Amino acid sequence: MARVSESALQQEIMAWIRQNQYVYLATVDKKQPRVRPVVLFMHEERYFFATFTGDAKVAQIANNKWVEVCVPLQEEGHTGYIRLSGIATIVNNAALRAEASGRCFFFDEYFSGSDDRDYTLIEFDLEAAEYLRPGERYSQTCSLKRY
Repeated sequence: MARVSESALQQEIMAWIRQNQYVYLATVDKKQPRVRPVVLFMHEERYFFATFTGDAKVAQIANNKWVEVCVPLQEEGHTGYIRLSGIATIVNNAALRAEASGRCFFFDEYFSGSDDRDYTLIEFDLEAAEYLRPGERYSQTCSLKRY
């Protein structure tokens, strides 16, 4: 396994994330972890999830902001993953909610607009990553924290 510098590793991880919008989000419900598929999308170099306000993940994030995302990877018949840990925050800023909604490919199928009461925007601030390249046996870790 070839080691790469952290900046090259960060760039490789970010390239995978940009092309894989379907991810698995893990939250905590009291003492029980909860995992579900979601869409992770970017807007102005920031990461977001759009969801229904009544979904359990909204209350779980309000109670515990620490979450993890798993991005499954597949390349040339091999599998791998990226695990991202960080902080999730409910976005209340109306302008950001409107701007970000335009970047979510399924938004218009489920919501009437950025002021729809059923629409909740969640920002995901990435802190760290664990990366297992497809076909490799050992994962690598790096920081993704913005300074």
